[in-house]
Amino acid sequence: MKKKRILIAAGGSGGHLLPAQQLSLSLKEHADVVFAGHRLSQSAFFEHDQFPFHSIEAAPLSFKRLFSFAWISCRSIVKAIRLLRSFQPDLVIGFGSYHSFPVMTAAVLLRKKISLFEANCQLGKVNRLFSPFAQSTVAQFPLQSTIDLVPLLPWKERAPARDKREAKQLYGLDPDKTTYLVFGGSQGAAFLNRAIPAALDSSMQAIHLAGKEERVEMVVRFYRERGIAASVKAYEPEMDSAYAAADFAICRSGASTMAELIAYELPALLIPFPFSADSHQITNAEFLAKKINGATMLLEAESHQEALMSKLNDLIDQREAFQEALRVYRKECEGRMSFAARILGEK
Repeated sequence: MKKKRILIAAGGSGGHLLPAQQLSLSLKEHADVVFAGHRLSQSAFFEHDQFPFHSIEAAPLSFKRLFSFAWISCRSIVKAIRLLRSFQPDLVIGFGSYHSFPVMTAAVLLRKKISLFEANCQLGKVNRLFSPFAQSTVAQFPLQSTIDLVPLLPWKERAPARDKREAKQLYGLDPDKTTYLVFGGSQGAAFLNRAIPAALDSSMQAIHLAGKEERVEMVVRFYRERGIAASVKAYEPEMDSAYAAADFAICRSGASTMAELIAYELPALLIPFPFSADSHQITNAEFLAKKINGATMLLEAESHQEALMSKLNDLIDQREAFQEALRVYRKECEGRMSFAARILGEK
């Protein structure tokens, strides 16, 4: 059977690149896959040695830099057209963000078959732009009736569930104490680093991911001053262990985080990153908190110490209800056809 030729247009954050790479791994036995996007050669989220790729420059749309956007886009669209004519893909898959714009534009101009993936609870700008031209648009959350639903992220085999007491001990924490997992990524952690240690008390303990190495010492000092036991790291490559150790999460509301909270049935206080594109993190948090009823949320602008402490009390009081809601929704998502199966099943 002849292998399909698939071009994946992706770039930017891990939220775009990680699922794109997981899809590629799922397809590798049945398709020849090539990546194309902005600054792939420089991205810390892209496995340069594992996937063939072409870096194609892109620029965000800015009215202040409209000429620069137009010049870069035109030049890069021409480069993308040459790539598509050379590679001759059977399908071009867009994972959103302006990093994929020139490649997706070239695919439309050459009338290539297009599919889109949206990780968030609303379509991003680039996916909205190209959705009228797409043969299919798939998502992990129900955006609208025309969207095909695929399994929740990540699209890879999860590690076996770890015992909660054992997981807490891995972090040097008391297995009997209520444990909060606090994280916000490299961009969104700064506010949480300051606000959350002040909202907890000595009856609690924390696993706190500070986002950057240079922030760790400061966060350690905050917890020490409050007399709170905490395991503080810049980031955690083994998030399965962190989720297993936690009784609650206090975090931002990126798409992958939403999927993981559901998978681990972990009640959370969501504080959406206020500078996310199109306020998509607010939409994500509202979906989990208001539609699924599996979390509580608080806007950063309203997150003074008294409000934080009130929300943490809500988490404790409603823990069982939140967990049950997450469990119900997780089961509803089981049995969805994978993105890879959908692609390979197309004629």
